[in-house]
Amino acid sequence: MESITRRGALRIIAGATGAMGAAAVAGPGSWESASARDVPSLAPRAVISAGATLIGMSAPAAVWGQRVREVGPGLGARRIFADLTRGPDDQVRLVEQAHAAGMLPVVSYKVGADAAGAAAGRLNAVADRAAARLASFGKATAVAVCHEPYGDLTPAQYAAISTQLVPIFKRGQLRVGPILNGYLLDSKQSTFASYCPDALFGLWNWFGIDTYESGTMAAPGSYKPADRLPALAAYLRSRGHGALPIGVGEYNGYSATSLTAVGNALFNTPNVWFGCVWNNTGPKGVVLSGARLAAFRTTLADPRCGGLVA
Repeated sequence: MESITRRGALRIIAGATGAMGAAAVAGPGSWESASARDVPSLAPRAVISAGATLIGMSAPAAVWGQRVREVGPGLGARRIFADLTRGPDDQVRLVEQAHAAGMLPVVSYKVGADAAGAAAGRLNAVADRAAARLASFGKATAVAVCHEPYGDLTPAQYAAISTQLVPIFKRGQLRVGPILNGYLLDSKQSTFASYCPDALFGLWNWFGIDTYESGTMAAPGSYKPADRLPALAAYLRSRGHGALPIGVGEYNGYSATSLTAVGNALFNTPNVWFGCVWNNTGPKGVVLSGARLAAFRTTLADPRCGGLVA
């Protein structure tokens, strides 16, 4: 249910001074996580049932506080990158920070250079300890294994690693899904399909992609990141999984128009749980500034942007 008091507070604070924004690194109920659409939990069904989408961000830890102050209030998720070959506690501190700020951690685990070992189960014990650490917070957490596998892993390797690791992370409030290369939906749908065989659909709690604009900042291409949200929803329906919650691990665009379109697609596409802007430069994204930053702040101010009840 919407909280009128908090919605009014968001509008007032969104126009406050930058000095006031420096107070944003706070805990649950802080104005950073205030939202026009309150949800009682960040679990996918609670968010989607409220008619909301969590809008999040990915940015390097060293500049996270700065990026939060730049974008302003409304963030509901934080993308976090970890690696099981670095041990079970890799990036757990960032997960704890996300929970404390009232955000959904979207944690992507890679397997270093040991794809063969991961496929053979040699990282299962580390994954079990990592999953226990994540579950110990008792809060909704999105987990992905080997995001954007195309180009790094063959479909067979990806399926083997997922079969080993995904079931280990399915515990407590953890929800596990893939984050596939979204651009494959443009013209390589059969390749996209090879990374999501029927057997893996049976393991996943949600389904995600990363989506970027084709071309470059100087010469944007014809493939736009927003178009892949309805394309993904249609694809999931075609596979018989149209009810799966959708996540976007990373998105970026070369113009304010492109970023606004992604925000609208996140809100208008059914069953979208979260979408995280890539707020950094490279490899395909560009840090938000000027009109592009203003466009993202408009997305955060949308009444459908979800956040925890204070």
